[in-house]
Amino acid sequence: MILYNSEALSISLPVGNEWVCVECTKQPGYLNFKAGLMKALEYIRTNHINSWLFDFREIGELGEKEETWLQVQFFPQLMMLGQENYFAILVSESCYNRMLQEAGAYGLKSYNSFIIIDTFYQKKDAEDWLRSHTVSPQNS
Repeated sequence: MILYNSEALSISLPVGNEWVCVECTKQPGYLNFKAGLMKALEYIRTNHINSWLFDFREIGELGEKEETWLQVQFFPQLMMLGQENYFAILVSESCYNRMLQEAGAYGLKSYNSFIIIDTFYQKKDAEDWLRSHTVSPQNS
């Protein structure tokens, strides 16, 4: 199921609706990124999905404005839903290795009571990690 689609950004639910997949094929731009994630947020409010796969392999990383919006606006709205949310961030292997050098293995993870993030460069590893934390929409 596709929740949002543009030239630079696709937001969908894979078969089984296990998580929201956010894929950037090029830098999405602030308004495009915000519009897509707000559409996804509307959907998960009623469908009880708590896992996200952000695929940034094509772009490397988000722009500063998009990253700030995620931290200041989007994550707090997710936290208000009252459940843990799991984010697998998928980056290219070279980006992953650079991040590992700069921040170490623990620097690739982030945790608080509601937002749990881990970083990967292999899609299967990211998906396996998400599956281990996913709330099934049918069971909620």
